[in-house]
Amino acid sequence: MTPETIPEERALVLRAQDGESSAFEQLVDLHQGRLFRIAFMVVGDRQDAEDVVQESLVLAWRRLHLLEDPAAFRGWVAQICTRRATDVVRRLARRGTSAAADEDLEAGFGETAGSGESAGASQVSPSRSSTRDPAASALVNAQMRALAGILGSIEPALRTCWVLREIDGMSYREICRVVDATEPTVRGRIARARTQIVREMEEWR
Repeated sequence: MTPETIPEERALVLRAQDGESSAFEQLVDLHQGRLFRIAFMVVGDRQDAEDVVQESLVLAWRRLHLLEDPAAFRGWVAQICTRRATDVVRRLARRGTSAAADEDLEAGFGETAGSGESAGASQVSPSRSSTRDPAASALVNAQMRALAGILGSIEPALRTCWVLREIDGMSYREICRVVDATEPTVRGRIARARTQIVREMEEWR
């Protein structure tokens, strides 16, 4: 389970709602990395993920005055990002295209925010030591590409719930708010996604 918005962050949200752009810039610094992880694991392409994050942050700034509970910022901005990412996936599906970037994926992730307790997430979370070892880094990148490819074959609703739980580390309650679904539905989606990921990632054990 992830912590609720810390008091200092809540203060930043309140200041940003009063129009203080520097406060919002600090919020961007705090959340940009996790939003990229969410977006990338949903859309499977670095450039698309960067675009999703940029669009999400712009929209969050424009709509920040509508956020009634400043302590809910973390989940609120994740919801914006998730919806944007899902829209991209649907658009690509209509076009019949699939973008899987064959590049250094590790650089955009840093330390994974998820709990890493479930199969799948723990197998591909890069460590600090791996970034200093070219061979280990190459393995991590290969694992990330494999996972991104697998996620690309999973139904978007399942993929999103799994990413929010295993990559971002959200609680089930938070995920329910983000995807507007009941907890049994969210748990079921995650379980189905996890089963498929574990099966497909077997070769990386």
